[in-house]
Amino acid sequence: MDMNETLGLSFHPKVTDVVSQSHYNVSMRFYQTDEFTDLITTFPHEVDLHGSLHLQLKVESDDTNLQILVEQCKASPSLEETEKGYSIIQHGCPLDSTLQNHPVPDQRMKQYSFHVFKFNPFQEVYLFCNVIICHNQTAPNRCTQGCITRRYRRDVSNAKLGSAQLSQGPIVLKSGAQLPNSQAGGSVPSMVLVAVIVAMAFLSAMGLMIQRRYYRRPGDSQPLISSY
Repeated sequence: MDMNETLGLSFHPKVTDVVSQSHYNVSMRFYQTDEFTDLITTFPHEVDLHGSLHLQLKVESDDTNLQILVEQCKASPSLEETEKGYSIIQHGCPLDSTLQNHPVPDQRMKQYSFHVFKFNPFQEVYLFCNVIICHNQTAPNRCTQGCITRRYRRDVSNAKLGSAQLSQGPIVLKSGAQLPNSQAGGSVPSMVLVAVIVAMAFLSAMGLMIQRRYYRRPGDSQPLISSY
C-alpha cells in the first residue's frame, strides 16, 4: 500500500427548502420541465447550456383561503456570498427578461421558469426567495397588491399572515459546458468586440487620410515638407 494518499471531499451546505409556519409549511422545489411533474431531488443539479430552471413555491395547507406572493428571488454563487447576487424578482416585480410566470388555478402556489446562467468564475448557483403568506379574509393585503413599484412603496399594505425565507441549490452546468455571456458577471459578447475593432480600424483610416491632406499643397502632388 502507498504510504501517502490524497483524498478529496465535496461538501455542499444545507439549503432551507422547507419552512414550517404554525399549521402549514412553505416549500421551494425545482422541476425538470414546465409541466412540474418531475421533481428534482438530487443536488448538485446539472443543467444544459441553454436550458431553463423550473421553480415552484407553495404553501402546503388544507386552507384554500391562503395565498402567497413571491416578494423577492435572488441568485447567488454560494449560500454565504450574497453580495454577488442577481435579482430575478424584487418587490413582487419580475426583473429577469427570461422569467416566465406559469398561471396556476391554486393561489397557494407560484410556478416560474427562467434561463440558466452562471457567476464567473464560480461553478454553482443558489436561489433565495422570500415568500409572503396572506389570507383572503384580510384582502386587500400585500399578496393582492402584487408588484409594487418605487412610486407606490410607501402605500404597501402590511396585512399578511406570515413570511418565509427559502433557499435551493446548487445548480451547475454540465461538464464541458461554457456560457459565452452570462447574465451575472460574464465576459463581453463577441459581437461587441467585433464592432469595437471595426470602429478602431475606421478611425485609423480616417486619421491617415486627414494627415496626408494636411501635408500636401492644393493641386500639388509633392509633399509640403521634403528632406534634403
